[in-house]
Amino acid sequence: MQTTSILFLLRKNKIRGLNNQIRSIQFRADMTNLLQETVQYACNHCITLLVGLLIVLFYRFCVAPFTVFKKLGISGPTPLPFFGNSIQNRLNPNIIPKCQMEWSDKYGKIFGVYVFRQPFLVIADLDMIKEIFVKEFPKFHDRKKLMKDLKKPYDRMLTIVSGQKWKDIRSTLTPTFSAAKMKQMMPFMNEAISILMQKVDRISKTGEIVDFHRWLQSLTMEVILSTAFGVKAETQTVENDPITELAKKAMAPHPLVGLLFLLPFGEHIMNSLQDPFDFEKILAISADIIAERTAGKDSTNAPRKDLLQLMLDAKEETGGEKIDYDDIKAQCLTFLLAGYDTSSTTLAFLCYELALHTDVQDKLRDEIDRMWPEDEESPSYDSLHNMQYLEMVINEAVRKYPPGFILQRDCMEACTIKGLHIPKGLPVMIPCYAIHHDPEIWPKPEKFNPERFSEAEKAKRHPYAFMPFGFGPHKCVGMRFALLEVKLTLVRLLKKYKLEKTEKTAVPMKFEVMFVLTCAPETVMLKITPRD
Repeated sequence: MQTTSILFLLRKNKIRGLNNQIRSIQFRADMTNLLQETVQYACNHCITLLVGLLIVLFYRFCVAPFTVFKKLGISGPTPLPFFGNSIQNRLNPNIIPKCQMEWSDKYGKIFGVYVFRQPFLVIADLDMIKEIFVKEFPKFHDRKKLMKDLKKPYDRMLTIVSGQKWKDIRSTLTPTFSAAKMKQMMPFMNEAISILMQKVDRISKTGEIVDFHRWLQSLTMEVILSTAFGVKAETQTVENDPITELAKKAMAPHPLVGLLFLLPFGEHIMNSLQDPFDFEKILAISADIIAERTAGKDSTNAPRKDLLQLMLDAKEETGGEKIDYDDIKAQCLTFLLAGYDTSSTTLAFLCYELALHTDVQDKLRDEIDRMWPEDEESPSYDSLHNMQYLEMVINEAVRKYPPGFILQRDCMEACTIKGLHIPKGLPVMIPCYAIHHDPEIWPKPEKFNPERFSEAEKAKRHPYAFMPFGFGPHKCVGMRFALLEVKLTLVRLLKKYKLEKTEKTAVPMKFEVMFVLTCAPETVMLKITPRD
């Protein structure tokens, strides 16, 4: 009986095993048939499936990114697939300031635009701008990074770095630009300006017409190398000086950047390219400057307290916690580029307008004669500071031609300003050029009129109607340096010479949009003659 039961159980298990094998075989057969049918269906409908996939990809990359402002109920120019609102600007970047004005006129003080697939909330409402820059600054602390994975040390540049690292670098650099430090830099500025004056004296006797903007670029490069890094350069006396030429190339727009932003993984491709802007060559110059300074730190001569030395001292004092060599190299690169370009551009716009408006030039020269005694070889820091009409002329130039024609901040935390909800991650763009040319704020904005900046006129305006250097904690750290350089150059020039327009001077002004607003080549074609 027991043997019979055991045999029965063995037979039952065998039958169950056979059934499982049959089911397994049947399952595999079913799966094979399903796979064959799927492959057959795909072959028969490959075009339909391909079209469907393309539709999904098209929506993901060409439609969905451009629905942000529609969902928020914010108007703006209609974006195009891939390009957003950038196709005109990509074909001709020089129309960006004009687009700002046209869109502001059409859509008001608040509207949305797309820089390729990246949405930007454009705000020209001055009260809202004040809240963003000051009251709500913790929520708009950083700028939007269009490229998230920058290589070192480029990710440490003051204009890009964010968070606590930005605070550390900013607090290290700020003491360099105190009034006391500016006074110490004046002799080095004067040395470079004296070379310019020698060149000007030569052409004043021959009547030669020159592209004065190019001369000013060489001047400001020499000034920044000398005052910030203690390097004696010859950028003004060497034709097509290689350092200045590298800086020009680095600051120029690159068509490859725009094309790569069209691609979903464009920024990763960008990072894999070998130095498309020649930044590495400029960085190598910065590294050489740092190496030369650190190699001589054991010298008995006290090092000059310039920008570079302050950064090196901060590194030693904190053991590299606040600022390290990568940070120092990044700031050297930043100041080599920004320090030469914005100052030379501002000076070029000033000389251009003064050549066109001889009445303004004469009035400014009268003030220079009153404030700068004949027995002084160079104007003092205090004399420059007290030249009120000079300040007005410079302000009108950077009002009409703001080098930083756009400001932007990233919304780090959702907030509501004047009833407008701004979601986290939506960057804000401030159209400085459009604000500086708003006829409701500045009557006849295309006219060069320094009287706009008299004390009486300034009192009538919103303080945030004029922001050539930004506002709040992110305000340009080198503003005082740039203004001193511009004032000293202009005052020394007008003390002895007259700026005159010629048949080659471009009227109206032709500017170019690079990383900043600058003059087009062969635009500021001037003749300089001895004053009467």
